Amino acid sequence: MKPTSPTDFWDSLAAFANPVPHDVPDAMRALGIDVLRELSRTDSAEYLAHCPAHLALTGKRDRRPSFSVNGSTGLFHCFSCGYAGPFIQLVEDGLGYDRVSAFQWIARQGVYRTAEEAAPAPVDEAPRINEASLALYTAPPARACARRSVTPEACADLGVLWDPETRHWILPIRDPVTRELWGWQEKGRRYFRNYPAGIHKSLTLFGDLTWTGEAALLLESPLDAVRAHSLGITGAFASFGAHVSEAQMRLLKARCRRLILGLDNDTAGRTSRDRIHNRWRPRGLPMKFLDYSHTPAKDLGDMSDADALAAYENAHHPWRRRR
Repeated sequence: MKPTSPTDFWDSLAAFANPVPHDVPDAMRALGIDVLRELSRTDSAEYLAHCPAHLALTGKRDRRPSFSVNGSTGLFHCFSCGYAGPFIQLVEDGLGYDRVSAFQWIARQGVYRTAEEAAPAPVDEAPRINEASLALYTAPPARACARRSVTPEACADLGVLWDPETRHWILPIRDPVTRELWGWQEKGRRYFRNYPAGIHKSLTLFGDLTWTGEAALLLESPLDAVRAHSLGITGAFASFGAHVSEAQMRLLKARCRRLILGLDNDTAGRTSRDRIHNRWRPRGLPMKFLDYSHTPAKDLGDMSDADALAAYENAHHPWRRRR
């Protein structure tokens, strides 16, 4: 179907394109990000800077240039706090724009291109991910489930697997529409990695991607979403971290009538929670906050069953006075 108005045109273009500025360092400076160093690669350049989201996510400023932007793909990543995504996400977060306005801002910087045009990945080097890639993994053992207070049934429902060699959890990352496997998050004690490297987990959610209903619950950790599912809380999703993208919020808004924000009870989680409420409540998405008032726990995974259910059932409006 062809767009029927200029607004439809921009909506359609922004939905399917991942624009990269013609001059990435100039665009970074326009966003208030000073380029401190340039690293030349064989196929592109990396521009190093202080992370613009570090203070909001960690409560501390980035003392070292931990943040880099790829000059060809526009992908950015902070190796310290984990803030990452495509360049258009950097514009959305830095200027408070929606996806369409961010796309238009990049276009106004001059000639622009899509990341796909800028740096097509060689087929031989790109890992081939499909369901067979999970063949080496098994259902999580009962003892591991008991340690995390999750049920084997919830793990099966959400496709959670176990690496028996490393004793790590395998948490699938899937296309939010087709449910095609993109990769997974591997998590163990003091161990964490996303596979393959550079996977765009900010474009999807962890959880039952077929679910729609009245109230969704947004958490940071996929294992916390499994915990919620184990307690009978339907519509529990995880954003794979404290940073929640515009794409993830659109997915949630399409699935529920109201949202309970259950991000971690720490500086990064509270900052992200307030940012989401301020940006999305005016867009017609009613929200409540998970109730942490009765527990010192940092997240749902640290709570007893009774405390976790109470935190969900007593979710409150943001303006409630603290006792």
